[in-house]
Amino acid sequence: HPHTDSVSSVAFNSAYVPPEAKGKSAQHLVAVGSYDGSLALYDAGTGQLVQLLDGPTDVEFVDFHPKGGTVVLAGSISDGTVWMYHTPTMKCLQVFVGHEGGDGQGGGGGGVSAGTFTPDGKFALSAGMDGTLRIWAPRTGVCRHTFRLAAESGAGDARAGLTCLQVDGGADGQLAVAGSEDGLAYIVHLTGKKIAATLRHYDETPGAAGGSGGGGMDVDGEGQDGGDEELLRSVEAVGFASKAVNPNWVATGGVNGTLKVWDVTHGGHGQCRQVCRPPADEAGGHVAGVTRIKWHPTLPLVLATYTDGATRLWDARDGSLVTTLTGGHAGVMINGMAAEFVGADAPGGGTAVVVTAVDDGGVRVFEINIASAVEAAAQARQ
Repeated sequence: HPHTDSVSSVAFNSAYVPPEAKGKSAQHLVAVGSYDGSLALYDAGTGQLVQLLDGPTDVEFVDFHPKGGTVVLAGSISDGTVWMYHTPTMKCLQVFVGHEGGDGQGGGGGGVSAGTFTPDGKFALSAGMDGTLRIWAPRTGVCRHTFRLAAESGAGDARAGLTCLQVDGGADGQLAVAGSEDGLAYIVHLTGKKIAATLRHYDETPGAAGGSGGGGMDVDGEGQDGGDEELLRSVEAVGFASKAVNPNWVATGGVNGTLKVWDVTHGGHGQCRQVCRPPADEAGGHVAGVTRIKWHPTLPLVLATYTDGATRLWDARDGSLVTTLTGGHAGVMINGMAAEFVGADAPGGGTAVVVTAVDDGGVRVFEINIASAVEAAAQARQ
């Protein structure tokens, strides 16, 4: 592969390519971004490199347009820009510029940490280390609205950067969720231009789930007494459940090792339904922070990737661990993850094809037979 630094992000376009598409518009692609600034497009069927795109200083995230899958978005934590490409022509269509020079608690400058498109494809969204969530007009590159989440909520830290972003929540699909370095996740209504809920993933109450120390384990072998506790607050992954599961459920994952499942219909602070934390023996006595989240499209199951190189599948109904995958990069941080679910509507939930972007510069592909994994977990609990 062409990457000379850690691989940061990965995305499929397969779910968006219509059956009637022809020629290059019918290509099923995997986009892979790297901290070396490379954005590579691979053939999803063969794994062959299709094109290497020029773009930002580094690539922090990639995502495809939901209408046709022929437009891809990529953003930079270093130079604060978001680039939009047309994959059939391999041309850059737009560069979005506007995130300010706030350095966040992580010292990320005015960088862009996450981005995506609205479900109808009409707007691009970006979340930045300046603490803002921005809505962009793709054709003109103009910022149509800026959410200053900490100030508008009155609950967050104005110095904290945003780390992650997902859309398509709520019954109308207009909810977006952004995670923050200050341990909060903000739910916003995109058309209403308002904050709908503020979720406190990091709970400072001693002994509380998701609170200080992530259950008493160390991060990277460092004890908390001598470390910076702010580093354990950050929410690094977010994701809404599908409408087939419950569009008002959202999962948040933090560097403190917890994955929480929330119901956002319960007031302005949501209701935490479940807390999922890897067993101490799996994590080797250290906190394994959550890096990415992906829900199964028809079942209440959540895929999560971790800083210890593991991919874990959780049951959102009771918070139980279904299975853990570690092959290929145990102990090496997973930066990005994408998953395609084949036969998800079939009894048992089909097969999950999981692609991970890893800190060692590699990309790994896993398959999970959902029914077999759920059955094996049930037998193990008996």
